[in-house]
Amino acid sequence: MVRALSLAALCAAAGAFAAPSDREALRKAVDALLAQPPLAGSHASVEVVSLDDGSVVYSRSAEDSLNPASNTKLVTAAAALLRLGAEYRFTTDFLADRPPDGRGRVRTLYVKGRGDPSINTERLLAFAADLWHRGVRQVDEIVLDDTWFDSERWGPGWEQETSDKAYAAPVGALSLNHNAVAIYVAPADRPGQRARVELEPDADCFVLQNGVQTVRADGRRTLRPHTFPEGERTRVAVDGRLPVKAEASVLYRRVTDPSMYFGHTLRMALRQRGIQVSRKLKVAAAPPDAALIASYDSQELADIVRDMNKMSSNFIAEMLIKTLGAEMKGVPGTWPKGIAVTEELLGEMGIRRGTYQLRNGSGLNDTNRFSAHHMTTLLGAVWKRFPVAAEFVSSLGIAARDGTMRMRMEGTDAAGRLRAKTGTLEKVTALSGFVQSLGGERFVFSILVNDWAGRSGPVITSIDRLGSLIASVGGPQPSEVAPLAPSDLSPAELRARVATYAQLAQKPDKKNLPLLRSALRTERDPLVRVMIADALVRSDPEQGGGALLEALPSSPELFVRLRAVGRELSLPVPAVSSLLDLAVDGSGEALARLLVLAPLARGAQQDESLEMMLADGLVEVADASPEELYAALHTAPAAQAQAGMELIAVGLARAEMGPARLALTRLLRAAQGADGQQAQAWLAMMEPRTAPPEVAPTVPAPAAAAQAPAVPRPAGGPPTTATAIAPIAAAAAASLTPGPLSVPASFAEPATELFGPVTMIPNPGWLSPLAPAAPAASTVPAAPAAPAAPARGPAGTSPAQGCTGESQGCSAPAAQPNG
Repeated sequence: MVRALSLAALCAAAGAFAAPSDREALRKAVDALLAQPPLAGSHASVEVVSLDDGSVVYSRSAEDSLNPASNTKLVTAAAALLRLGAEYRFTTDFLADRPPDGRGRVRTLYVKGRGDPSINTERLLAFAADLWHRGVRQVDEIVLDDTWFDSERWGPGWEQETSDKAYAAPVGALSLNHNAVAIYVAPADRPGQRARVELEPDADCFVLQNGVQTVRADGRRTLRPHTFPEGERTRVAVDGRLPVKAEASVLYRRVTDPSMYFGHTLRMALRQRGIQVSRKLKVAAAPPDAALIASYDSQELADIVRDMNKMSSNFIAEMLIKTLGAEMKGVPGTWPKGIAVTEELLGEMGIRRGTYQLRNGSGLNDTNRFSAHHMTTLLGAVWKRFPVAAEFVSSLGIAARDGTMRMRMEGTDAAGRLRAKTGTLEKVTALSGFVQSLGGERFVFSILVNDWAGRSGPVITSIDRLGSLIASVGGPQPSEVAPLAPSDLSPAELRARVATYAQLAQKPDKKNLPLLRSALRTERDPLVRVMIADALVRSDPEQGGGALLEALPSSPELFVRLRAVGRELSLPVPAVSSLLDLAVDGSGEALARLLVLAPLARGAQQDESLEMMLADGLVEVADASPEELYAALHTAPAAQAQAGMELIAVGLARAEMGPARLALTRLLRAAQGADGQQAQAWLAMMEPRTAPPEVAPTVPAPAAAAQAPAVPRPAGGPPTTATAIAPIAAAAAASLTPGPLSVPASFAEPATELFGPVTMIPNPGWLSPLAPAAPAASTVPAAPAAPAAPARGPAGTSPAQGCTGESQGCSAPAAQPNG
């Protein structure tokens, strides 16, 4: 009987192996994918290994060392689980110079931290309640002992990071809320009033500076929070605009002094519980003979590692590295000690020193180097270590289900079958993990890609297709490399579905998220998928716009088709509002999509509704993210950049937004040395055009132009006309193409300085069209090609890249951009 069962098990196991023909088909499909743009121009390291028979199924440049970004957290997770144990708990001790006296008085309360990365405000309140029940009623002084770690707050490679966002929070043996503060912003009752800004926790270590104004209901949200060190305190400055009746927004920024942040919030919690606390607060070591009052343990390490990998927390990763150093090499914990412990483990797994580079635990910035073979070796070794294998695998994001994988591989064979760790930096993306194919075989895989040309979205989409190809092995219908094709929906069915999802987008509700995510997995028509993705982004803005960026290709044809269907149904312009929201927050991918649409709002086939939306929206982008907008204009094709600048000029004339004009003007003036003609032309387009009353036009305006219909706009702004941009557009167009140049008189000084003598006409005023001028003797040479935009550090978030908020509450700041 036992022998029969053993034979049955062997047969079942043998049946799980993919047939040679299936593996060969996989190799050919992956080769084809890597040979196509955008991966064809990148540096890629790929390896796929069967966990069932140990064979290498696919390998391409698998030994090449590349930047793995947040795939470095796989190394950190393995070292923490295997060296500390999945059941390890962090301990925080509360001690006193002497036990509380009869009246519950403690002269000096010592708090000794041991690197717990999971303490949040709620747990501090629980600590305070417990101390009350232990008889503590008064504390004369609080001393914070953070000597378990050294005093270095940022790890190697973090010096390249200039952001104050939560993903770049410092570490410390006493830390709270991932060392980030939650900033809640809500509009006032009427436009023009200052918005309401509140901090959580509202501790004494913060100085709040509120510069957020409430604007009209059709305005766009623009919030710019920053934190600055101010002695032992942190200044939180928030500027921007929030539409009246908009939902409250929550943003996260790092604090500057972890220990004092912990101490001030603890003091607030003690007071809320009724314990009298003086203002005396300092950082020092607790004496060895201090009396223990209470000791508080964290949740198990397995749960903390799961939080780290699911939301790609840089903070947790670096806390674990220092904890490894303190526990295995002695106090204080340091980065060199923790890295040494990790490298010893890698050696035991067969990954030799000198073949990789490991400097920190999070993968932030240009510091670490690993190959796809290193990653599959690591993953395969952990898979074989039964005590931690289950905890390690369960910490990884599930394709199309949760974590930084939540919005990736929707509607593919990998959905629900693939678990992986993402990684994203500027020109760096990675995906490594496990997958069980449709045929039942289990694989470990790693895909590291660096140094591609163009945008990140298509690269990530290609990597997701590679993951779905592995998942399809042994299935009846393997996934194809080709993009989605339109379905067989009838015109009536198509209109009905577009109308349904448009309605969900116009009335966003988080209760619709399960329905929308399910629809994105099942709907095949590209037009319908754009509408679903738009509704998804509007219903949950904190998740980012990865689904929309992936659904809307970087060409205008699909949008034109969708716009035509929308007109039949009298629907508003689709997707653009969501793209503008992403662009305001600095998304280069969203800006690229918007500039692709910009020419549709100009020219003979002018889409006036699209023009109005883009003109107003791009000005708000210029105000909030001028550097990102400038970089997008530089890298866009000339026609798109020209149309984009025309729209910005229209928007500036309509809104008269001084800060946006000033921000772009500074950038353009700084660029004149490298790209003078282009920058000067754009500067001229942005100049206000109001003619003095005493100056009359010498060239009469054509009757048709004079009677141009007013462009519709929301209430509350000045009227404009469809020809308002004509003088500027003509001058800018002439500056970009060979031929004679005629400009209004107000252009005289900058134009003469740049181009030499030009044919002049008096300024006809902002609303008068530019009449054709007589040919000039000189011509203007074409502008040189725009240089590539400079690298900007870690990419922003692309939700498809795991760069947006994955959690709510002050204890869980937004997910990491290198996730």
